[in-house]
Amino acid sequence: MGRGLGGAVVCSMLVLPALLALAASQPVSPALSPFQSAPRPPPAPAARASSPAPAPRQSLPPVPAAKPSSPPPTAQAGKPSPSPRPAPVPPPPASPVPLPAAPRPGPKPSPPAAPAPSHSQLPATQPPPPAPRPAPTPPPPSSSPAPRPSPSPTTPAPQPPPAPKQSPSPASPPPPAPPQPSSNSTPSTSSTLGQLSPSFYAQSCPGVELAVRDVVRSASTLDPSIPGKLLRLVFHDCFVEGCDASVLIQGNGTERTDPANLSLGGFNVIDAAKRLLEVVCPATVSCSDIIVLAARDAVVFTGGPAVPVPLGRRDGLVSLASNVRRNIIDTGFSVDAMAASFTAKGLTLDDLVTLSGGHTIGSAHCNTFRERFQVANGSMTPVDASMNTDYANELIRACSANGAASAAVAVDCDSGSASAFDNRYFANLLEGRGLLRTDAVLVQNATTRAKVEEFARSQEGFFASWAGSYARLTSLGVKTGADGEIRRTCSSVNG
Repeated sequence: MGRGLGGAVVCSMLVLPALLALAASQPVSPALSPFQSAPRPPPAPAARASSPAPAPRQSLPPVPAAKPSSPPPTAQAGKPSPSPRPAPVPPPPASPVPLPAAPRPGPKPSPPAAPAPSHSQLPATQPPPPAPRPAPTPPPPSSSPAPRPSPSPTTPAPQPPPAPKQSPSPASPPPPAPPQPSSNSTPSTSSTLGQLSPSFYAQSCPGVELAVRDVVRSASTLDPSIPGKLLRLVFHDCFVEGCDASVLIQGNGTERTDPANLSLGGFNVIDAAKRLLEVVCPATVSCSDIIVLAARDAVVFTGGPAVPVPLGRRDGLVSLASNVRRNIIDTGFSVDAMAASFTAKGLTLDDLVTLSGGHTIGSAHCNTFRERFQVANGSMTPVDASMNTDYANELIRACSANGAASAAVAVDCDSGSASAFDNRYFANLLEGRGLLRTDAVLVQNATTRAKVEEFARSQEGFFASWAGSYARLTSLGVKTGADGEIRRTCSSVNG
């Protein structure tokens, strides 16, 4: 027993130094960690030594404050490490979360130190834990400034939203734009192939007017009666079935065969213009447009006004003699009868007087005014008291043949000025020198007489009125779009 006890003492004596040596070899900080949170960072210096931020080291003063609280002198060995503690301060400027990063390296030196750093980390990451932090007075002030700057950047964040709000405002204008095209779209769709236009042939046959004008000029130079014939032709075409060249069609029972149209002329001029245009612009220009242009140019050739006319008419497919008498103006009509016919076609009394001025050029056969004379015992006697006596005698001499009016003889419609388109016709009416009864009656009606007197005083006034009346006349019953056709030959419909 004594040996055993002595051996035990010897063994304890031998073990005790070994334990002390072992204790000396291990760090004493684990014992201090429960009292001080500052010593925990000592291991961090190894990791933080690489951190290049010198500014954080200025926060060293707070660390010495914690040093007096630590009683063990051994903690001084770890004091050099406090300098790394400030390292958490630099991260805050970059982001509010950097504080936790400093404590994370602390756990690496020893597992026991981990619990204390976890408490320090909580205040950095979570707002509720900051309450325990107040114990170490120095750290809170340093940590508090870091979060305070963070709110300032947050404040500008709300400011950007106003900018996006401005972007939607410019987007609002586009909506009104759609209605404009729609509004601007309705008038553009109304103007189609179905409507007349002065530039109708601008692309398809730009030389159409020049070609017709040249043909009319050549024909009128060879035959001075051509202008009057062309002007009469357009009247007879437009008043029957509209301006569709139906008067040009040849054949049994066509308009051309009616007695009222047997004395018409100028067909050869229209045919010549059509042949020329078929070479230059095949199957493009209608015969009805050629008639309108030719009559317009006939007026210009004889000194009348140049009238712009819309084009785009198409040629009719129907031509019946039975349609002539009920539409054409008969030479024996009164003012009321003529007014009724014009009104039915959308024309006025002013149009009636103005278009009658077309008789200033051309001539008429003696049988067209036969009713104004009485033939008895081989002599002609005027029965119209409104006729100037001298003028009546002139007509009797010109038309009498075997004591009767000759159908083969033609007399100028405008005495003394039949080759010029002017206002002389109206002056002759006031003097009782109107050739046809439809001319003479214009001075017997108060309304129409006033217009006759106006035109007799002013040729310019007559020309101005002619432009509008001719445009209305040549727009009667036109066929456009898909109606009718473009004839290859004006005297017959396409096969």
